[in-house]
Amino acid sequence: MKKYIELIVQFKFVWGLFFTASILLYSLVSMILGYSSMDFILIWQFAGITLILVFIHYLVFGEFILTSLSSKHKITIHFILCYIILLLFSNALAWTHISKIYSVLVFTVGYTLLYLSLSFSLYVYYKVTGEILNDKLAMYKQKKNYGEVEK
Repeated sequence: MKKYIELIVQFKFVWGLFFTASILLYSLVSMILGYSSMDFILIWQFAGITLILVFIHYLVFGEFILTSLSSKHKITIHFILCYIILLLFSNALAWTHISKIYSVLVFTVGYTLLYLSLSFSLYVYYKVTGEILNDKLAMYKQKKNYGEVEK
């Protein structure tokens, strides 16, 4: 039961991050394009799309399936699945048109650049966080070896 509650909490957290990121990204792009408002139906569309993307995220990176694959393979699978889902949704919602090669090219380049920049920023974050934790662990072990750690 505890595992399911943790999964639900993590799912809500990741969905909140994805949803917030999509709203902020839309706000930034719409500001650049000169729009000043957002339709209410668009918020629900973002909510639905981000729920599907989070589900894909947990299928690929979760602890239940694909556990034996390397990180590179998981990232490739995640990249492709999210690309297909976003391309299909953007076509269905008339944000882009699959029939126009220029539109698909702009979507592909934008998606790839965004995905790579987010992946790189997460890599740097986890690398820095891991190094800080490793430094703290090394200091703790050094203090423990000298008997400086109190119980």
